[in-house]
Amino acid sequence: MRKSVKKAAVVAVASVLVATTPLMSLQAATATSDFGALGGFSYKFEKYLDSQTEETTESEESTMLLSDGVEIPENVAVANVVESCNIREGAGTNYNIIGLFPKNAYCVVKSVTEDGWAQIESGDVKGYIKTDYLFMGEEGYQKACELAKLTATVTAGSVNVRTAPTTEEDNVIMEVNRGEELEVVAEAVLNKNDPQAQLWVKVVLDSSDVVEEDAYGYVTSQYVKVGYNWKTAVKIDPIDASVSAIRQKVVTEARKYLGLKYVWGGTSLKTGADCSGFCIAIYKACGINTKKLPRTSYNMAASANGKTVSLANAKPGDLVFYGDSAGNVNHVGIYLGNNKVIHERGRKYGCVITSVSYRKIIKIKNFIDYIY
Repeated sequence: MRKSVKKAAVVAVASVLVATTPLMSLQAATATSDFGALGGFSYKFEKYLDSQTEETTESEESTMLLSDGVEIPENVAVANVVESCNIREGAGTNYNIIGLFPKNAYCVVKSVTEDGWAQIESGDVKGYIKTDYLFMGEEGYQKACELAKLTATVTAGSVNVRTAPTTEEDNVIMEVNRGEELEVVAEAVLNKNDPQAQLWVKVVLDSSDVVEEDAYGYVTSQYVKVGYNWKTAVKIDPIDASVSAIRQKVVTEARKYLGLKYVWGGTSLKTGADCSGFCIAIYKACGINTKKLPRTSYNMAASANGKTVSLANAKPGDLVFYGDSAGNVNHVGIYLGNNKVIHERGRKYGCVITSVSYRKIIKIKNFIDYIY
């Protein structure tokens, strides 16, 4: 076991992308850093103005910024599973399941019992996992280094995600809420025509039913905290005993596929699915008749079948629909209760559990009581 905190050999590449109009020449840009290993990135516009010495015809100018590395706690371990494994409240299979540990998730091992149960902490979950399901020691350390991701965590109540790094246009794609984490593509993006020299972060968005490729957007840096993060355990909230048996079955079945690969157009619980395909596949697996359930999230939300309900009246198993700022639905997930939703979030994320309000909710529909 290592006795001290190490820093991984992971390098943050912060591209300073300068957005310009056609035929406008670019000036060389420099970036300065005032953050530590887990901190944010700031761009000093004064330095940019002082550095206008070279002309170029490139449409983008990139500056490399090397971070101090990622701090890896001692006794780190990473999930050695195909999809996910259970976290129990005690060292044995007779103890209650209190969490799920998905593929590539990260934890810290506090102790190991003689019969091979690791006491772990991951996110807000503390419990036990069989060591057979963990990469530990030096192997766990190396895995943690490889899996560190630069993410932008929303710190404001809600933030607009835009198609371009500017507020001068009607370009809002969607809203994301406090605590939501988005994978970073470019840490610092500056629109040269912006008189305020506002810094933006380019992030990966959810893929919709009708878009095969990754989607990208921009959020202002002042409303997010950029730093390294890992996937962590998901806490399992007990299902209310008053919830019907079929709804409990849907929730239990859906949780089994945490980490399932996102596949555009897919409906398989083995090889992968997209957001609406996942919902259909889970319903089918639970014996729910899906013949009256349209294939895409947009058509599901617009369907005459089912009943629209409020979040306050939503029940586990209902479908939650998300969309753009104009109210057009392009994403769907299954409500788990306790303000959580499980969904195929996109190619970069796979099947995850998030806050139900991680994005602006367009509609919630109860299909189970009408098509089951």
